[in-house]
Amino acid sequence: MSDVVLFVPRDARFASENLAEFIRLAREDLTAFGGRDGWEDHKWRLGKTSVVFATKTKELTSHRFTPMAEPFIQFAKAYVRYTYSHKPVKSIDYPVRALRCIEAALLESRGGADVSGLNGAVMDVAAAKCREFYKSDDERCQTGRQMARIFEFLREKKIVPSLQQWKSPFPKPKILTEDIGGAGKAHRAAKLPSNEAMFALAEMFAAADDVETQYFSSIATLLMVAPSRISEVLALPVDCIQWDTDEYGAPQMCLRWRAAKGKGATKKWVPSVMQDVVIEAVRRLTQIGAPARAAARFAHDHPGRFMDHPGCVVTVGDAADRLLMPNEVAAALGLRVHRKTYRTDGTPTWSQVVGDKRLKKLLDRGDISYKDLAAYVFEGCAGPDWPFIDDSRTVKIWDALCLHRVNEFHREHEVKRFSWAIATSTMVNDRLGGSSDLSLFEKKGYRNSDGSPIKLTTHQPRHWLNTLSQRGGMDEMTLAQWSGRARVADNAHYDHRSPEERMREVRDILKVEHKSLLERFQSRQPVTYQELGVDRLGTAKATLYGMCVHDYAMSPCQKQRECMTCKEHVCIKGDHVTLDRILLLEAQTKALLDRALEAREAGDFGADRWVDNHKWKLAHVQAMRMTLEHDGVPDGTVLRIPDGHDPSPVRRALIELGVVLPDALALHPRVIPLALA
Repeated sequence: MSDVVLFVPRDARFASENLAEFIRLAREDLTAFGGRDGWEDHKWRLGKTSVVFATKTKELTSHRFTPMAEPFIQFAKAYVRYTYSHKPVKSIDYPVRALRCIEAALLESRGGADVSGLNGAVMDVAAAKCREFYKSDDERCQTGRQMARIFEFLREKKIVPSLQQWKSPFPKPKILTEDIGGAGKAHRAAKLPSNEAMFALAEMFAAADDVETQYFSSIATLLMVAPSRISEVLALPVDCIQWDTDEYGAPQMCLRWRAAKGKGATKKWVPSVMQDVVIEAVRRLTQIGAPARAAARFAHDHPGRFMDHPGCVVTVGDAADRLLMPNEVAAALGLRVHRKTYRTDGTPTWSQVVGDKRLKKLLDRGDISYKDLAAYVFEGCAGPDWPFIDDSRTVKIWDALCLHRVNEFHREHEVKRFSWAIATSTMVNDRLGGSSDLSLFEKKGYRNSDGSPIKLTTHQPRHWLNTLSQRGGMDEMTLAQWSGRARVADNAHYDHRSPEERMREVRDILKVEHKSLLERFQSRQPVTYQELGVDRLGTAKATLYGMCVHDYAMSPCQKQRECMTCKEHVCIKGDHVTLDRILLLEAQTKALLDRALEAREAGDFGADRWVDNHKWKLAHVQAMRMTLEHDGVPDGTVLRIPDGHDPSPVRRALIELGVVLPDALALHPRVIPLALA
């Protein structure tokens, strides 16, 4: 565990002192990536996490690089060690990319790589360098985010206190699986294999009659059984098949699986219809790789000893220590040496029969013994994780399912009976159409219906199975577990259903019986204007007695909530709550009318105006109540007062001038105007 020390800058210090103290703290007080002893190295490694402090301004490959310029490299090392110590991560690739962009910007803009020289102009040049160095939108987005964090760190820790705020100019790229345009459609088509290709692969597996086709079609078949990565299939052990009983007591097949990208050991369940196919694929791979597993086990149990095989002219035991003759070397290594390749002194001209430079160097040296051949075999076949197949150190070489011998599938060279090797993703992709010379589809005569060659990648079946599972209704958690994902959210990147297809499925799932207008009104659910006879988008407002269709965006309410005398108010027959409220309103209006009549009889000034007003309102309320109680009006009927009983101020003025206008509002067929006496 790395020691964690928090760097606290002092305001009184100069920025240069803060920088020096930060570098000293990271170099001397923190222990991640080897501590102080490994500081001067330009390659750091801690478990599976590695970092190379290389500049992007010069050649940068997996084998050749130039270290970052001084003194920037000191800050880069301190920043990586400090941030990793506080938050260990599996990969620090993007922070290092951001540091490389900043270094390149400093060199170009300031003539030197000193982080203290950062300013707004240099930050913009760093963004330009990111755009120049990295072509992928996702790479630019992630690198830009890390640059913003570095700049914020420099400002917060007062290493460059005057540094202004900076926002990455690289937005998050679109998720093409969800894009509804042409780019999304092309992306989904590229990720999914055609049905023709999948059927051709299945047919090729069933009809496989040679070792090469059996081997690679079996690997491809395992990719089709469950959503998998090629690296996971190539790491399967021989005894990968297991049987467990389900909740009903029936046996179910699963594969012992180690999922990549953080999921770890899991079980990969096999559908019942594919169980026989899986058994046959595993049987073929086990049979083909048996000699290679024997050779690997022999090398482990007998270090430094060359394995006897039927091709040897003389057995290892008879010539363990003596030097071998050229024909004995050729026989042991499986080299076909013809007469024309011999020199006049009887020794072979190895350069004409050997393409392996390492082997050619050994043969040209002469004085070869079986021990030399054993060392050559072990160096070429044993990988860096020997005796395991990879750095997970879970499966040993002689237990690997996909093991084969060198030249096992070569069409010219003889197989190396003493060797072992694991197939690579490139080898599998080449056989699936990546290389026209090695394509098994071309070799077996399979083509698309339009005559074009069939091409698959090892990752396409994973996308294909995920999409089919989504279409079949598999839940997200089950799909993530079946695919070997640590995050359920990653399912979205493998779902290549079109937006239209997803919408149809959602509508099918959410399809419910359409409730009537009355039911929705009673349960206070939205009711559209169109359903109430108004040609306008939106939903109506509920009132005590019905619904209001007034457009409040145009003007406030002109009636001061006197809804029962308003032409923009509707009532719906069948709601007893509304009817009870109207009955109460009718009784209240009658009481007010009686008091107004008494006042008029008593001679109160203005009482006659109140009598007319209450009679006008009571007529509307009684007409609505009588209609709502009428047996001939069906439930759900929309009722409203006629337009002529509530003219607008403009229409009143026009009526007084003698201008005859048609009704301003055409009623919906379902809206019935009240007939007022």
